[in-house]
Amino acid sequence: MVGPENQVLVFALAIHLGMLLSGFFDALTRDIVLPLLTPIAPSENGFSKLIIPFGTIKLNVGDVIVRTLNLVIGCTIVYFTLPYIKEYIPIAGRR
Repeated sequence: MVGPENQVLVFALAIHLGMLLSGFFDALTRDIVLPLLTPIAPSENGFSKLIIPFGTIKLNVGDVIVRTLNLVIGCTIVYFTLPYIKEYIPIAGRR
């Protein structure tokens, strides 16, 4: 069991790991996934700057697509790794 003095450390490590994973998913999407999508929807300024004109309105959909891809990649990795992570959760101090 994690004592009260260690809970702050565990929480800080969880936040740091979340930030690292966010940067990893951003890089994975930007450097691997988006270049594969360029033939489908080319844009001069990159995929994240993709604009769809809708009459007099310009819809900036590129960033939404990039963030959605990040979310899908993150959820997929969590979905496939969660059963293995659950095996290592200590229950009553045992593994």
